[in-house]
Amino acid sequence: MKVSLDWLREHVDIDQPVEDVAHRLTMCGLNCEAIEVHGDDHVFELEVTSNRPDHLGHRGVARELACLLNRPLKPLQTDYPEIEKDSTGKGLSEITSIEVDDDDRCGRYTARVALDVDVSESPQWLRKRLESIGLRSINLVVDLTNYVLMDLGQPLHAFDLDRLDGEELIIRRASYGENFAAIDGTQHTLDTDDLVIADASRAVAVAGVMGGAETEVGSTTRRILLESAWFDPVPVRSTSRRLGLASDSSYRFERRVDIDAADTASRRFFHLLCRETDCKVLSGCWEAMRDGFLDPPAEVPIRLDRTELILGEAVPAAELNRVLSALGFHHTGGDDARSLWVPPTWRADCTREIDLIEEVGRIHGLDRVPDRQMAVRVVPEDRDAGLVERVKALLEGTGHHESLTFSFGSEGDHRELEEWWCLGDPWVVRNPVRTNEGVLRRSLLPGLLSCVRGNRLHGVESVRLFEVARVFHRRDGVDRPVEKIHLAWVHSNADGSRPSEAYRQVRGIADAVLELLRLGTESRSASTWNPVSTSCGLAGGSCAALDFFSERLGLVGAAPLDGVTGETWCGELDLGTLIGHSEVKHRYREFSRHPGVRRDLNIVVEESVLWRDIACEVDAAEMGNYEGLTFLDVYRGKQVTQGQKSVTFSVAFRAPDRSLTHEEVDEAIEDLMQRLSGRFQARLRT
Repeated sequence: MKVSLDWLREHVDIDQPVEDVAHRLTMCGLNCEAIEVHGDDHVFELEVTSNRPDHLGHRGVARELACLLNRPLKPLQTDYPEIEKDSTGKGLSEITSIEVDDDDRCGRYTARVALDVDVSESPQWLRKRLESIGLRSINLVVDLTNYVLMDLGQPLHAFDLDRLDGEELIIRRASYGENFAAIDGTQHTLDTDDLVIADASRAVAVAGVMGGAETEVGSTTRRILLESAWFDPVPVRSTSRRLGLASDSSYRFERRVDIDAADTASRRFFHLLCRETDCKVLSGCWEAMRDGFLDPPAEVPIRLDRTELILGEAVPAAELNRVLSALGFHHTGGDDARSLWVPPTWRADCTREIDLIEEVGRIHGLDRVPDRQMAVRVVPEDRDAGLVERVKALLEGTGHHESLTFSFGSEGDHRELEEWWCLGDPWVVRNPVRTNEGVLRRSLLPGLLSCVRGNRLHGVESVRLFEVARVFHRRDGVDRPVEKIHLAWVHSNADGSRPSEAYRQVRGIADAVLELLRLGTESRSASTWNPVSTSCGLAGGSCAALDFFSERLGLVGAAPLDGVTGETWCGELDLGTLIGHSEVKHRYREFSRHPGVRRDLNIVVEESVLWRDIACEVDAAEMGNYEGLTFLDVYRGKQVTQGQKSVTFSVAFRAPDRSLTHEEVDEAIEDLMQRLSGRFQARLRT
């Protein structure tokens, strides 16, 4: 928005240096991006925000300066002489009339008529004003409509009254396919969503956008009808974009002009026209207005203590009252501590107390608020949230992509899987968004498996997904859903792999999570993986459950999917409960700089012996310099007696201060084998 300093002086006395004026405007929210020099005038390039259409006119900017400089805003001259009838004895109501068919889009429409108009060249002062802000002079009438537009921010349009067909103007929707010739020379085909100003035979203007070429004012014009109206912003914006037709008028209507400015702008135009010519203006004004259109805005309260709390500095009641009054707000009651104000009609953005506080703050000067040391309180990190993020990082680091699935599902999908986690009926949603998603989920796996199936059917051969989210269970005596945080992950491959390898991978994720959470000693001894004997919704014979004391906290197994080739394995943990038993105490020790020794053992045990029991026995052996245990393989076949199996694992040793000898390791292994033999009748396979 270009604003002329000399033009501003028509509304308020300004004697400050140009740079000081630009700085004051910037500090109150009208950022001055550049200053141009036009002879003895200076023009500011101001950045106007979309919520301040009142700044799209010089008087609106002058009002800000008057408040900033604590000077009065000069009154606006709107008087002009009128005549009752024309030379034929006709008054305004006999010459023209107005009908509004769509008052939702046209809230207010005014029309005045002038006779004996001399459409000549504009005077020097008017051309200078327009040229300083980048507008070219056309003729006196058009230039005055542009002048009032840039002065008050209210668009006007003048019709050549003698070129209108009939005596009535109708504000209506355009007919489908109706043609329109704009004053810029372009041709347009209108739609029923477009609002037009029409005479008896055609559209003569697109409401709020541009007038028509067939009724534009020219050198032969002697009678004009001046339109000053309020059009709804959204339809104006839609029509302007669709037609590719933009103007200074549409730019302002799109941002919502002042509902009370139509009559004032019309009067201002005729004041200037009568001052420059000997035209005659018919008395009266045709006006059509929607019911309740000019109802006053609601009162808005503002409190002194709240103002001080928000701004960080106390503003005296007298200063607060001065600022709001100078900006056009009307004081309606209250006291110094809490006063009531009605916003002006050009400030539709001020509806709350915080809006008024912002007005006081930007005029009072946010740069005047003293610097203060802010009180900073360090909030301890949420331990559980931190662990959840570490679990997510673990899954991402092992090649999984995080998924976000809906909390709602269908009662029939994977019902056995959900009932394994929580017996009983699911929680039913009273008003589901979708009819097939009417219950709260009890497990994350149904949603993840659906995602996997969709990816695989669309040609993705390998899918690894995980999700950490809430599930909703029932508990006796509780009348609302019990929320739990679960972790679920799925591996799906088109080519498949050995079942034992697939199980090890999906089970390895669970073990890695348990290792990350560092369960306490008692919790570790109470957590065991056991085969699932009952139906759990996964493939039979592939499932293992994590039993924790008397609770079910985990499940892994294969999940066949209809129409999906290869293998799909999955797992799920009650992450929230496991986190509650974690003991995350970081203990650091210096790592050994000496090489370690690893021994692979291949032992034969009865089929009933579980790897869990073997691992617990190895850990309990308390071997010197013992570092860790790794499962390698299990074998059942001809080389092993029926009813037995061969389990291969690796035991690692490392001393912190020296290199271990083979004799030391052999002695530890011999003691370990004696312990395993005594407990499980294990023997080394030869």
